[in-house]
Amino acid sequence: MAEPFIQIKIDEASLKEAQRILRTAPRAFPRVMRRAINRTVDMAATDLKRRTADQINLPKGEVSKGIGKRKASYANLSGAVYAKSHRPALTKFKGTRQLKRGVKYRIGAEGFKMILHGFIATMTSGHRGVFLRKDIARLPIKELKGPSIWKVISNTPGLLTAANQKAAKNLSKQVNDYIGLEMRKWAKR
Repeated sequence: MAEPFIQIKIDEASLKEAQRILRTAPRAFPRVMRRAINRTVDMAATDLKRRTADQINLPKGEVSKGIGKRKASYANLSGAVYAKSHRPALTKFKGTRQLKRGVKYRIGAEGFKMILHGFIATMTSGHRGVFLRKDIARLPIKELKGPSIWKVISNTPGLLTAANQKAAKNLSKQVNDYIGLEMRKWAKR
């Protein structure tokens, strides 16, 4: 099983070509690479959020809490998009609702499932969640959550591969765009 991780790197041939083109503009090479990598990281994160949200019936804003980014700097010209172990509350999934018998929810395309005797409550902090009593007694109760974003990404076949391919394609386009931008800037001088 692959790690839910998108690594943004530039291959050696593209690197040498970009250095050759930008040799007339001092200090332009690291600036172009950093900008291109960071823009690609942002685009890859958005793409991964969209694909994951479509997979599990969750709003993109909630998925974004489970996806992190590491951006490039002048010292380190590499970036990454990675999945965290964030587990969203069941109330965040589209279609979760309270019924007389319990709580009905849906994760992905599997269809609706039922939690008998479950209930939706809002805590004093404002957090809204699905809860279930452990016994017949009033306390203790436990909150039920959905699958972690990391688990969804790693267990969905082809999701990470497609996101990686799109990121690689975007990176070459971004490098070319930022080289063109830098050349236009230096042509004006």
